[in-house]
Amino acid sequence: MRQPGDYVCPQCRLPVVPEDESYVCKGCDMRFPVLCGIPDFRLSSDRYLTIAEERAKATRLHVYAQTHSFAETVAEYYRITDDVPPPMATRFADYVLAGEARGRSMLDSFPPADGNRPAVLDVGCGAGGVVVAAARAGQSVSGIDIALRWLVIAQKHLSEEGLSAELVCADIANPPLPDAAFERIVAADLFEHLPDTGAGARAISSLLAPGGCLHVTGANRFTLAPYPPAGLWGVGFLPAAIRRRYVVWRRGLDTLRFQNMQSPAGLGRALTKAGFECTRIAPMTVSVDRVRASEGAKRIALTLYRLLCSNALTRKALLHIGPVFEITARRTPGMPSSKRT
Repeated sequence: MRQPGDYVCPQCRLPVVPEDESYVCKGCDMRFPVLCGIPDFRLSSDRYLTIAEERAKATRLHVYAQTHSFAETVAEYYRITDDVPPPMATRFADYVLAGEARGRSMLDSFPPADGNRPAVLDVGCGAGGVVVAAARAGQSVSGIDIALRWLVIAQKHLSEEGLSAELVCADIANPPLPDAAFERIVAADLFEHLPDTGAGARAISSLLAPGGCLHVTGANRFTLAPYPPAGLWGVGFLPAAIRRRYVVWRRGLDTLRFQNMQSPAGLGRALTKAGFECTRIAPMTVSVDRVRASEGAKRIALTLYRLLCSNALTRKALLHIGPVFEITARRTPGMPSSKRT
């Protein structure tokens, strides 16, 4: 079984060794720094910031987090992020703070363990909702994200709760983790942020042990409700050029410029091609705990959503036109690791 800290080079896949606050590949001599206590194995940054800009922002948040709470650090992130309009920032911050409740529900989607502690990986872990939920439950868990800034926030979340877990900064397309290292993988709100759906699915498949389980959630581009990442109606039906103009008109900038919008059927097909057997595709589960933690109109909406999900006919309709969906899948036993490219 893999131990935390056992990494491979994301470029050549040979082992790396710790050396002077970094990891060094003995095969290609690549050096990967440890920043804010988190190893950074990125070969490139996300599409919003350069690596230098992203590391500077992460360091700024790390310093801020030393004297402020997790909730205050989330608020500070949105305060210094100028490409998220204020109304959306408030909604996104509330979503981040409720991450642990969603994480518990996602972990509950996996079948019972066989007595061992299955290794859990949260791909695109963001502020660490699933990671915190798994760590609190005593599970062996790792979180990987391409954004060091979000891992700093996840680190604060864990620290504030008195928990610990492995956090790694890397692109899932080039992960610094050994093949077949995890029995369970969560990919919440991930695929809409990946430039290549198929490559991401294949990379996740390679990290999952044969027979291992995957739980995916995503925003449905064909929802008849407001599309969650934008809070706007109907954007998933619009041609790209018209969508850009519409979003800029409503939000002041194209907040969906890097979105790879997904549908349940389309993502299910991509997972199947990557070596997964999709065992369940459904509207996203909303737990009773999440409803109880909500207030006002949001609590009413979630209660109604749960009621609609309890009926077979309305649940089927919600899969196609609801705002969010989830897929449970397993990697086909005996199938070789998928290539990442």
